[in-house]
Amino acid sequence: MRSKMRSLKAVPAAALCAFILSGQIRSATTVNSAVSVSIASFCLIAVTSSSVSLTITNPSTPGSVPANTTNSSTYAQYSSTVASGVTRRITAAWETGNSAPSGCDLRLQATPGSGQGSSAGQIVVSTTAQNIVTGIGGCATGTGATSGAQLAFTLFINAMTSLVAGQSTSATLTLTMTDS
Repeated sequence: MRSKMRSLKAVPAAALCAFILSGQIRSATTVNSAVSVSIASFCLIAVTSSSVSLTITNPSTPGSVPANTTNSSTYAQYSSTVASGVTRRITAAWETGNSAPSGCDLRLQATPGSGQGSSAGQIVVSTTAQNIVTGIGGCATGTGATSGAQLAFTLFINAMTSLVAGQSTSATLTLTMTDS
């Protein structure tokens, strides 16, 4: 019987010893590591189509001026990070020596999506850069076919007497994204 009692006393002592040891086994040490993170400033811009076609066609009624023609199938897509308090803008201008056909102006309006800046309204394109989108902060417009700021190009007839039948003009329009 004494040997049984010694066994029973040994069980709680062994359990206590196992409990203490398991606590030591589960203990851990920690170490810290410094992580340095930096975000580069960048601005990237592209368009979904490298060419836009606009054609003035005959009016449906004799004596009428032909309708202005608009193409809104192109989007400006851009990515931007900026420093605190800084915004960017997109400007448009004819490349030097380029212009709309005689008797016409090219008008352009950009309509950016939510959080992608603000439209500067419709401009008459010239060789002087003009804002089409302002207030661009940190954003990425997306890369889908209809992502970004929609560009509405309108060939506007301003002098019917200056239109030349058969005249075809190929010109380069430059979009530039810069700090405001």
